[in-house]
Formats: sequence, C-alpha cells, structure tokens
Amino acid sequence: MKPVALWLPYEVDDLDAARAFYTVRLGLSEVDRFEDGVVLRAADGAYVELAQAADKVAPLALQLGTDAEVDEAYAALRSEDLVRGPGRYPRGHYGFEVRGPAGATVMIWSER
Repeated sequence: MKPVALWLPYEVDDLDAARAFYTVRLGLSEVDRFEDGVVLRAADGAYVELAQAADKVAPLALQLGTDAEVDEAYAALRSEDLVRGPGRYPRGHYGFEVRGPAGATVMIWSER
C-alpha cells in the first residue's frame, strides 16, 4: 500500500473557531469546504479536516490513488477487525475502516 496523502480529521464543537485557529494562528491554507466542514493543507500530501462534532470519533485516514488500490488493501486487511467496509461514503469517497492498534480506527480510501 502506497498512500498519496495523510488525513487527520477532527470533529469540533465550534467549526468557525477551529477554522480560525488553524488558518489564522497556525497558517494552514483552506483547500476545500463541505457542509459542516473544511479541509486545510498542513503540508504536501497532509491535510487536517475539521467537521462539526458528530457522535463518533473521526478516524485517521490514509488516501490511496485509486479504488482498485483500496480493494487491494481491503483484500490484505480483511481478516483484521473490520469496522466498515468497502463502499461509498456520503461525500462520494470509496473505502473501508479497520481497527488499528490500541483501538484506533483507520480509514483507507480513495477520492471520488
């Protein structure tokens, strides 16, 4: 598996305050917006995604280049503790989630 990007999603209570902290105070640039969320570039291939708080903890996310690569990763990991798996997310991304070390959830996905 060769990720093309690392995503660090955070669910926040106050999206406007969080966005201001990361853009104004830390200097990250906004690269995308969606309903109740924003994507900020931290470095080449590294993103912070802020979303209005929901009822679950957001997973660490590894972006792969294609849906086929996601399917290959799923085939290699399917015997692991699958949390959600493979399919389309509400925003159109394709992927799955697996339980990582210490109970962390890791999302493996590709862009629409």
